[in-house]
Amino acid sequence: MLTCPLCKKKLPEARRECPTCKADLALLADYHVDMDDSCARAHARTKAGELGEAIWAYLEVLEVDPDHPEARQQVGRVVRAVRQFDQTAFRRWRARMRRQARFRQFPGEPAGPVAWVKIVVAFLLLAVAVFVGYQWGAHVTRQESPPAPTTSP
Repeated sequence: MLTCPLCKKKLPEARRECPTCKADLALLADYHVDMDDSCARAHARTKAGELGEAIWAYLEVLEVDPDHPEARQQVGRVVRAVRQFDQTAFRRWRARMRRQARFRQFPGEPAGPVAWVKIVVAFLLLAVAVFVGYQWGAHVTRQESPPAPTTSP
């Protein structure tokens, strides 16, 4: 539906002249015919399964008439599908990063109280292992050492 730019009346079909104010609407009529052709081409490409080309054709229609209902609906469907795909892909990526992050802590990231407890327990186990190892080694060397020679004057 065309709107006359001078008298702002809506015209039901593409005319080359406004019946009210007699303004020249040839350029708008050509745009309207081209828009109808683009819309028909987009619809045919959609049915043929060429969705990428169909979306470009619908976007051409929206350049001429931003309020075209069919073009807005079709482009809106594609935008929703892409947005849903991006959200799903982002969720998968975030879950994968969380699984990988369980085994390491990034430097510069503040350590929570659980991390400090783990560090203290690990340090205490290491200290106990070193102490037990030292005592065991000292005990073994005391048992294996030969008796000290005695010197007579």
